[in-house]
Amino acid sequence: MDTQSAVVLVGSAFLTSVVSGTIGMGGGILLMAVMAQYFSLAVLIPLHGLVQLGSNASRVLYSFQNFDRKITCQYAAGAIVGVAIGSQVTLSIVESWYKIGLACFILSITFLPKPKFFYDFPGKWLGVGAIASFLGLIVGAVGPLIASFYVSEGLKKEALVATKAACQVFTHLMKVVAFFLMGFSVGPYTVVLALMIAAVFLGNYVGKQLLNRVSEVLFMRLFKATIFLLCLRMMVFGIRAL
Repeated sequence: MDTQSAVVLVGSAFLTSVVSGTIGMGGGILLMAVMAQYFSLAVLIPLHGLVQLGSNASRVLYSFQNFDRKITCQYAAGAIVGVAIGSQVTLSIVESWYKIGLACFILSITFLPKPKFFYDFPGKWLGVGAIASFLGLIVGAVGPLIASFYVSEGLKKEALVATKAACQVFTHLMKVVAFFLMGFSVGPYTVVLALMIAAVFLGNYVGKQLLNRVSEVLFMRLFKATIFLLCLRMMVFGIRAL
């Protein structure tokens, strides 16, 4: 890989991790959009997973006292099941319709009124972890899909960002393990991967400082606005591909 491409990737890793470190999401999808310009799909998903594993781990490290252990443990158990099933299944999905449908679903669960049982069913976090990790093998970044479930818990902004990051650590860890078992080799990308992981650690540190300066009300507005914009982007790309 040439120097210019490496600089773009490392710089993007830093900037997108600042976004995620501040509002808890968005950076993963933005980074995937950049990385997709440089890597084939077979390389993109596991390589992006490794970078996001580092990114989410750094957010947990910076906010270790804030994440919800109960939610994380239940999610982790579900993640193991989701990846175990997903790694054995090959899905034939029309990507354009998938993006449009997923965007509509995310918007509906984020902004439309829902009955109490929607978020309070038995084994909720086991199910969320399984579904998110299953889809993570296919689409890579699933942050917006699960975001509203954290909002429903009434978590404070620091706890929301930290808990979501802790759960995503298991999503990406299980995904990376699955791809390694399927034969993926990180060898040719070691240098740029190491630099990108270093960049996300720094970016999340900056994001943490910004998070401390954002009010709860402003945080939730930014959080939901980010979900809306990411879904809008997903729908536009899906419609264009029809």
